[in-house]
Amino acid sequence: MQQSFLCPRCNNVAFLGQRYCGFCDLAFLYSCNSCSSALIPEAVFCGNCGTQIDWEEPARQQIQPVLPKVPASATAPVQPGAHHPAPYGNTEQPAVPQPGVLSQESPEASPPAESPPAAVVAPVYPVPAEHKAKAAEHHERSLALLKDGHYSLAIDELSKALQYDPSTAIIYMLRGGALYKSGNLDMALADLDSAIELDPNLAAAFYNRGNVYYYKQDFDRAIADFSRAIAIEDTDAAAFHNRGCALMMKGKFYEAIDDINRSIQLDPKDPRVYCSRGSAYTQTGQTQKAAEDYRQVKGMTADPAIIHKAERALRDLGEG
Repeated sequence: MQQSFLCPRCNNVAFLGQRYCGFCDLAFLYSCNSCSSALIPEAVFCGNCGTQIDWEEPARQQIQPVLPKVPASATAPVQPGAHHPAPYGNTEQPAVPQPGVLSQESPEASPPAESPPAAVVAPVYPVPAEHKAKAAEHHERSLALLKDGHYSLAIDELSKALQYDPSTAIIYMLRGGALYKSGNLDMALADLDSAIELDPNLAAAFYNRGNVYYYKQDFDRAIADFSRAIAIEDTDAAAFHNRGCALMMKGKFYEAIDDINRSIQLDPKDPRVYCSRGSAYTQTGQTQKAAEDYRQVKGMTADPAIIHKAERALRDLGEG
């Protein structure tokens, strides 16, 4: 019986030797039976050892679709009071953290990405230089798409990059972050797990996975991952802020204040961090300090949503 596998883009069944997915036309990569070097579908001979490739391509109508199963939790809206941390948009600078003042408002749920890919295991064979170059092109395109918030298109580019080079942790990390922003939490976890397996010292992967666990309200795991990110890179204000928010959700307000203070030391210009500290101060009865933080927020930003949160918090404190 011919060996089958699932297409990493659409999750439908394909067969070993098939050049393209019969449903989404994704080009597959394989390894040479003789030397295990990566092959592209158009290859007639292995570029490493010269072995002739005998491709088999079963009829498209013989392939039966297997639709991907997306758990309901992957697209469920966050519950009241939960924060929504943001993933890294690139690998150079930490993202601006999203958690803010504790609130009874639920942020809007993001729609799921169309046909999100499943995570794949990195191959053991070496990736040829030309494939690395192709992957880098798709990787570069994805960064601009991520910056502009085009997550579905970015996921597609990153999936193409992984077809050429499924051994680079940063690409898994970025696709995991984009899947998270698209609401596909379990698929995001799979990619971020792959990134961490490939590079256990990639702080951004732990940070993004902590965000996913936070959104799933698994605060213990979120705190553990933010802590790992901080242990690797202790100058990331976002990781301290988001860990502080997770600690607040566990009722550990004094520890949260310590983390948020550290975040402010590293980046004193983000008004949302002061909202978070104001919330922690309120929970510990330090209402005067809370009011000072909320008043400071009003002078730091023109964002109406943040200003509204600060003004509402001040009214609740009797300071409006």
